Amino acid sequence: MSDDNKNVKGLSEEMAINVVKEFVGNNMYVLLSTVKANMIKGFSFPYVGELEGVGKALYFFSTYEYAKEFVEENDFEILDGIYPLAKLEPGEKMNSFETICAIAAHLGIMYIDFNPGHPNIALGTTIPWLQKIFNYDLSKITLIVSNKVKEEMEKKEDSKIPIDFNPMPIFKFKDPYFIDKERKDELDVIPLKEYEDVKLYFDAIKDLSISELCYLSEVIKKTYLPRASAEGNKERMDILMAMYSVLDGIVIQKLNMVKTYTLLDNDEMFINHNQAAYLLYTDRFQYMGEYRYKEISLDGFLRQMEVNDVSYAIITSGPGHMHLTSSAAIRQTLDKLSKR
Repeated sequence: MSDDNKNVKGLSEEMAINVVKEFVGNNMYVLLSTVKANMIKGFSFPYVGELEGVGKALYFFSTYEYAKEFVEENDFEILDGIYPLAKLEPGEKMNSFETICAIAAHLGIMYIDFNPGHPNIALGTTIPWLQKIFNYDLSKITLIVSNKVKEEMEKKEDSKIPIDFNPMPIFKFKDPYFIDKERKDELDVIPLKEYEDVKLYFDAIKDLSISELCYLSEVIKKTYLPRASAEGNKERMDILMAMYSVLDGIVIQKLNMVKTYTLLDNDEMFINHNQAAYLLYTDRFQYMGEYRYKEISLDGFLRQMEVNDVSYAIITSGPGHMHLTSSAAIRQTLDKLSKR
């Protein structure tokens, strides 16, 4: 066994080469960083771990199941059910295995761990050894440069392209909080319909998701109510406010059935934004903002509102649509639910 590959245990040089070629010649799955993930667009960057006696390392897996097991067994964060993994296919250009190795080497990362933790087919090796086996040219790097980086480079003379891993699409990514135009058009007409009684309106919106209800809330508050007010149509305004009230109760009921979070500043203080505190129904976007998330029950949230003299709550996914409610409305709905 060569010194370049001294971390491969129990395998001859020939066996190690065959195993690695089998890995690289097929689909692989890369462990990604959760902290650096863009959970709106669905991409992240390779996670860089620290192995004792080896130093910085990247993690690759031969199957999605092996990768998921590693994430679960090592307590990596799984934001909103999304595993921090990317699929790497043979023939990939922007994120070929060779490109990832080249970027890693430039960043001082010299170790690749294949199927770490697997009892039978785990293998660790160095990038210099891989370079020799595959005849990689680590001096050639394909980089994706953002518009922001381009603008910064144009401002400086003799600026060099900052080297970092290219973004990789998160495998099986989906954003259940995103509402496309077609769905928005369907939601827009709900408040325009005539309902013979409140129950018919309730039935029309009770199965909507929280994000859809937040969107509908914005439509009522920002579009239909101002329009009715400008027309001097008080009857229409009263109907819309009644619709908003019913929607409000449904939102709070749904929040009571999911994990909820609030935001804290750098001093661990409750965020008070113009007499309103944030109440979020997902932690998916927690690494994309400046504030820290704290899981909190609705009762706990109400106590914090009282302590901090906050009267209103902004319900949102984070970057998504918002619904404004009050501490009184939350308490009233929770009291009703407790009596059922």
